[in-house]
Amino acid sequence: MAERAAGQPAPAGGAAAGQRTVLVVDLDGELLVPLRAVEEVLLCLGLWEYEERQDPAADAEPLRLPAPLADRVALAAVQRLLTALAPTQSLGAGRGRLLAPDGRYEHAPLTALTLPAVDIDLLSATAAALGHPGLDADIADVVNAHAGQLGDTYRCPGRASFVSLLARLAGLLDLAPTDDTRMLTARMRATPPGTDCTLSEADEAAYTRTADRMNRMRALGSGIDRYLY
Repeated sequence: MAERAAGQPAPAGGAAAGQRTVLVVDLDGELLVPLRAVEEVLLCLGLWEYEERQDPAADAEPLRLPAPLADRVALAAVQRLLTALAPTQSLGAGRGRLLAPDGRYEHAPLTALTLPAVDIDLLSATAAALGHPGLDADIADVVNAHAGQLGDTYRCPGRASFVSLLARLAGLLDLAPTDDTRMLTARMRATPPGTDCTLSEADEAAYTRTADRMNRMRALGSGIDRYLY
């Protein structure tokens, strides 16, 4: 079987080995903010690592980035996740609505997405590395600088809050599959792009339970509105 690119639907039977099918909520781009911030951090570290390898200082210890920050491994994973997740966000009315059974209100839209499991694991490992208490002070300064630039979307005054945000994003992408998530995944895949999807009573109950699980993960600190009026 030919390998699918990141973000492509899995076969009806589920995700292939090494991939995970996840339900991604359209939070109007909020999901992408921490990923773009950590991408900037990792770009800085990658450039720093490259420059030191090209022109090592004779009177200073060489920069040694911990795994998976070294050799741009984490950077590549974050960029693949950004590429996969971006098309699920800020789609507006053009994506079609996700409606309650009686059609009186809308739910926060969902997309069923298949991602490489290694990229989700690397995001979690990146959060752990950046939050490690023994992290090099210069690297910690880079993280703190970018954490303070997240704007009004998130309040991340420092490294600890930023790392927590990344860890929660990884957790949201790694939410354990259940009968509820499998039911919702099947409904999302059966709905043609750009058309409304009206949930059945069983779908509605599955959505409510899944939204509760996502909210318990704190949905990146922003919260998921179960009902959008």
